[in-house]
Amino acid sequence: MVQKGPAVGGDGGSPFDLLNGNRPVEQLDVWYGSGSGDADRYIVLKGIKVRWPDGKTGQVGSCPPGDQPSPLHTSFDFERNGNDPLDWMDIYGSTGRADSLRLVTHDETDYFEAGGIGGGKCIQPAQGRKLYGFYGRAGFDIDKLGAYFSD
Repeated sequence: MVQKGPAVGGDGGSPFDLLNGNRPVEQLDVWYGSGSGDADRYIVLKGIKVRWPDGKTGQVGSCPPGDQPSPLHTSFDFERNGNDPLDWMDIYGSTGRADSLRLVTHDETDYFEAGGIGGGKCIQPAQGRKLYGFYGRAGFDIDKLGAYFSD
Protein backbone atom coordinates (compact mmCIF):
# COMPACT_ATOMS: atom_id res chain seq x y z
CA MET A 1 0.00 0.00 0.00
CA VAL A 2 1.39 3.40 -1.03
CA GLN A 3 1.60 6.01 1.74
CA LYS A 4 2.48 9.70 1.83
CA GLY A 5 5.25 11.20 3.85
CA PRO A 6 4.82 14.74 5.22
CA ALA A 7 5.36 17.69 2.86
CA VAL A 8 7.51 20.73 3.58
CA GLY A 9 7.62 24.15 1.89
CA GLY A 10 5.23 26.88 0.81
CA ASP A 11 1.90 27.26 -0.94
CA GLY A 12 3.06 28.81 -4.23
CA GLY A 13 2.84 27.12 -7.61
CA SER A 14 0.30 24.46 -8.60
CA PRO A 15 -0.34 21.04 -7.02
CA PHE A 16 1.37 18.00 -8.58
CA ASP A 17 1.54 14.22 -8.17
CA LEU A 18 4.40 12.16 -9.61
CA LEU A 19 3.06 8.64 -9.08
CA ASN A 20 2.72 5.70 -11.49
CA GLY A 21 0.38 3.27 -9.80
CA ASN A 22 2.13 0.60 -7.78
CA ARG A 23 5.62 1.01 -9.27
CA PRO A 24 8.80 2.16 -7.49
CA VAL A 25 10.98 4.90 -8.92
CA GLU A 26 13.91 3.56 -10.96
CA GLN A 27 15.69 6.86 -11.70
CA LEU A 28 15.55 10.27 -10.04
CA ASP A 29 16.80 13.50 -11.62
CA VAL A 30 16.88 16.75 -9.62
CA TRP A 31 17.68 20.31 -10.72
CA TYR A 32 18.58 22.99 -8.16
CA GLY A 33 19.82 26.55 -8.13
CA SER A 34 18.85 30.11 -7.21
CA GLY A 35 15.17 30.41 -6.40
CA SER A 36 12.79 32.59 -8.34
CA GLY A 37 11.16 35.78 -7.07
CA ASP A 38 11.77 36.55 -3.41
CA ALA A 39 13.81 33.33 -3.01
CA ASP A 40 16.50 34.42 -5.51
CA ARG A 41 19.26 34.56 -2.89
CA TYR A 42 18.70 30.95 -1.79
CA ILE A 43 19.58 27.61 -3.41
CA VAL A 44 16.35 25.62 -3.76
CA LEU A 45 15.01 22.63 -5.67
CA LYS A 46 14.04 23.77 -9.18
CA GLY A 47 12.74 20.60 -10.84
CA ILE A 48 12.27 16.87 -10.40
CA LYS A 49 11.97 14.13 -13.00
CA VAL A 50 11.33 10.47 -12.20
CA ARG A 51 11.38 7.34 -14.36
CA TRP A 52 9.65 4.10 -13.44
CA PRO A 53 10.67 0.57 -14.58
CA ASP A 54 7.95 0.52 -17.28
CA GLY A 55 9.67 3.49 -19.01
CA LYS A 56 7.07 6.09 -18.06
CA THR A 57 8.39 9.41 -16.79
CA GLY A 58 6.99 12.36 -14.90
CA GLN A 59 8.46 15.75 -14.21
CA VAL A 60 7.61 18.97 -12.45
CA GLY A 61 9.15 22.41 -12.01
CA SER A 62 12.07 23.69 -14.08
CA CYS A 63 13.68 20.68 -15.81
CA PRO A 64 15.66 22.13 -18.73
CA PRO A 65 16.00 19.85 -21.76
CA GLY A 66 19.27 19.04 -23.47
CA ASP A 67 22.16 21.50 -23.47
CA GLN A 68 20.23 24.63 -22.54
CA PRO A 69 21.72 26.81 -19.81
CA SER A 70 20.34 25.38 -16.62
CA PRO A 71 20.63 25.13 -12.88
CA LEU A 72 22.75 22.38 -11.34
CA HIS A 73 21.63 18.81 -12.06
CA THR A 74 22.22 15.45 -10.44
CA SER A 75 20.66 12.02 -10.82
CA PHE A 76 20.33 8.77 -8.91
CA ASP A 77 19.64 5.24 -10.18
CA PHE A 78 17.92 2.82 -7.82
CA GLU A 79 19.14 -0.79 -8.02
CA ARG A 80 16.96 -3.73 -9.13
CA ASN A 81 14.45 -1.69 -11.18
CA GLY A 82 13.59 0.49 -8.20
CA ASN A 83 13.30 -2.35 -5.69
CA ASP A 84 16.05 -0.77 -3.59
CA PRO A 85 14.69 0.05 -0.11
CA LEU A 86 15.69 3.26 1.59
CA ASP A 87 17.45 3.52 4.90
CA TRP A 88 16.31 7.13 5.29
CA MET A 89 15.11 10.20 3.36
CA ASP A 90 14.90 13.82 4.50
CA ILE A 91 13.44 16.81 2.69
CA TYR A 92 14.55 20.25 3.87
CA GLY A 93 12.37 23.30 3.36
CA SER A 94 11.23 26.69 4.55
CA THR A 95 7.89 28.46 4.54
CA GLY A 96 8.37 29.26 0.85
CA ARG A 97 10.33 26.51 -0.93
CA ALA A 98 11.71 22.97 -0.79
CA ASP A 99 15.44 23.51 -0.29
CA SER A 100 16.98 20.04 -0.61
CA LEU A 101 16.43 16.30 -0.83
CA ARG A 102 18.73 13.73 0.80
CA LEU A 103 18.50 9.93 0.94
CA VAL A 104 20.45 6.74 1.61
CA THR A 105 19.53 3.31 0.27
CA HIS A 106 19.44 0.37 2.68
CA ASP A 107 21.23 -2.39 0.73
CA GLU A 108 23.82 -0.38 -1.17
CA THR A 109 24.20 2.46 1.33
CA ASP A 110 24.30 4.85 -1.63
CA TYR A 111 24.00 8.50 -0.61
CA PHE A 112 22.18 11.14 -2.71
CA GLU A 113 21.92 14.85 -2.04
CA ALA A 114 20.57 17.73 -4.14
CA GLY A 115 19.78 21.34 -3.28
CA GLY A 116 20.85 24.01 -0.85
CA ILE A 117 21.89 23.94 2.77
CA GLY A 118 19.00 25.84 4.36
CA GLY A 119 15.57 25.00 5.64
CA GLY A 120 14.25 22.78 8.38
CA LYS A 121 14.49 18.99 8.21
CA CYS A 122 11.32 17.03 7.41
CA ILE A 123 11.93 13.32 8.11
CA GLN A 124 10.18 10.98 5.66
CA PRO A 125 8.83 7.53 6.70
CA ALA A 126 11.30 5.82 4.37
CA GLN A 127 13.10 3.21 6.47
CA GLY A 128 12.86 -0.16 4.71
CA ARG A 129 10.46 1.22 2.08
CA LYS A 130 10.82 1.96 -1.64
CA LEU A 131 10.34 5.40 -3.20
CA TYR A 132 7.22 5.49 -5.39
CA GLY A 133 7.09 9.19 -6.29
CA PHE A 134 6.53 12.72 -5.06
CA TYR A 135 3.73 15.21 -4.47
CA GLY A 136 3.54 18.88 -3.61
CA ARG A 137 3.34 22.24 -5.33
CA ALA A 138 5.57 23.71 -8.05
CA GLY A 139 5.97 26.61 -10.45
CA PHE A 140 9.43 27.86 -11.43
CA ASP A 141 10.70 26.19 -8.23
CA ILE A 142 9.57 23.23 -6.14
CA ASP A 143 7.48 25.15 -3.63
CA LYS A 144 6.37 22.19 -1.48
CA LEU A 145 7.58 18.58 -1.54
CA GLY A 146 6.64 15.27 0.05
CA ALA A 147 7.25 11.67 -1.05
CA TYR A 148 5.27 8.47 -1.65
CA PHE A 149 6.54 5.14 -0.27
CA SER A 150 5.55 1.50 -0.18
CA ASP A 151 6.95 -1.72 1.34
